[in-house]
Amino acid sequence: MIYQNANTPIKVIESATEVTNVVYSSVDNLVKSFIEQLPLIVAGIVVLFFFWMLAKIIKGAFLAASNRANLDYRLRILVSRLIGVAVFVLGIFTALTIIIPSFRFGDLVAGLGFTSFIVGFATKDILNNLLSGVLILWKETFKIGDYIFVKDRQGKVEYIGVRATTLRMDDGEKILMPNGDMYSSALTIRGANAERRMKLDISIGYNAEIERAKASILKVTREAVGVVSEPPPDVYVTDLAAAGVDLSIYFWIRSDENNPMAVFDRVAMGIKKILGESNIELYPTSPVVVKEAGDGHSSEEENKREDL
Repeated sequence: MIYQNANTPIKVIESATEVTNVVYSSVDNLVKSFIEQLPLIVAGIVVLFFFWMLAKIIKGAFLAASNRANLDYRLRILVSRLIGVAVFVLGIFTALTIIIPSFRFGDLVAGLGFTSFIVGFATKDILNNLLSGVLILWKETFKIGDYIFVKDRQGKVEYIGVRATTLRMDDGEKILMPNGDMYSSALTIRGANAERRMKLDISIGYNAEIERAKASILKVTREAVGVVSEPPPDVYVTDLAAAGVDLSIYFWIRSDENNPMAVFDRVAMGIKKILGESNIELYPTSPVVVKEAGDGHSSEEENKREDL
């Protein structure tokens, strides 16, 4: 026991010496390896710098060339950045093949194949909106200021981004529509500052004088603030329904000068007022059940109909 305790300091010293030698050897090998790789590292940095300069030159050339083609500014910036990133990434891989001779770009692509599939599937909506935005800006499907009807939404285009388009509705609310929906849906486009047609549907009773009602409606519509004189307003009988005679009033406004909802409200209120003054009843009204005098009985089906 005493003999073992006496050898303990010697073993500790030997272990410490061995650790020191390992550390020294590792640092020495690391320094030697760095010195040996230094020319390759410098060459890789030079190649990377060359590709960085090449990316800037190509971006500038593309911006200059696309400016003559009158492409959208945002599309030009986006494409130029994508080109620059692609060239610089190519430079990174080229530099890696110089610094690390065993590195192969093909091996990296093979290793990232499944990962790229997963990432692509997870970001398919983002990519769809991105590509749709590029196509919209490239083809100039619509422009800022145009009035657009898409699905159940409508509004004036305020901004066209790469991912989404901003629409301003008539009530002032702002809608952010994904470009994927804008590109894949049917669009109704009215040009910027163009006149917009409005439509108002009403029904009047069969006992009303239709010509007089139409004349009153046209008078009010023409005098409403915000309604343009050319094209002039029109009123048409569109249906002879069970409740009454259906009329459609068409009038035009300038959406860049007036709020469409405000003009529609003025026209609708004016029509209601003048028809009321002319004792022309607007339909639909509540149904009234009238029983004939002297009818002392009714069938079960008639009773159910009256209850309804």
